[in-house]
Amino acid sequence: MQSEIIYVGDPMCSWCYGFSSVIQTLFRKYRNSVRMTLRMGGLHPGNDYVVTDAYRRFLLGHWNEIAERTGQRFSFGILDKLGWIYDTEKACRAAVVVRTLRPGSEYPYFAAIQAGFYALNRDPHDPDSFAEAAAEFGIAREEFLAAYADDAVKAETAGDFEWARSLGVNGFPTVLVRDRRGLAVLTRGYQPLQALEEPLATWLGTCPPDSAGRTD
Repeated sequence: MQSEIIYVGDPMCSWCYGFSSVIQTLFRKYRNSVRMTLRMGGLHPGNDYVVTDAYRRFLLGHWNEIAERTGQRFSFGILDKLGWIYDTEKACRAAVVVRTLRPGSEYPYFAAIQAGFYALNRDPHDPDSFAEAAAEFGIAREEFLAAYADDAVKAETAGDFEWARSLGVNGFPTVLVRDRRGLAVLTRGYQPLQALEEPLATWLGTCPPDSAGRTD
């Protein structure tokens, strides 16, 4: 069995955005030696999270805290508008589309749509915004939008959410590692890169010999 690093996140999860440079560094570093899998966690799927004034104040404080701790750049203009739905299924589904159509591009695409929302305040419900980002990865608008509307992709996205919940993963970012011995948690929640490098190196050093190396 090939050893695997599994990132469970959500493009509209603010702590996942704070974690973006960390996971992208790990992706670039390990993608040629272990399988790097990206699964959608589904932070707030559905229509239950309406951005009211109280929720806006909560998000403003939360985002400021994350910006201070992680150094990520936030734009707060989107919080000036009230009444929109904080539905993260749509952004998760966009990442699943890219994972399906261009395997290997889902990690950098995930970062691109995170920045699109948090730094550029692009509409998180607009399929065209997601399609525009996908074009940078060689996916034509029509191809992206057709897959985005496909019931099979919607079901795959929901399947990611169910898979995460089945493992008890309810907070993001979460990073798991897996080899022939099974699954283990590397981190639940944000950690800086230096806090993860030694545990990952230790895990890789103890992987069963036939679980290392790429097979795809």
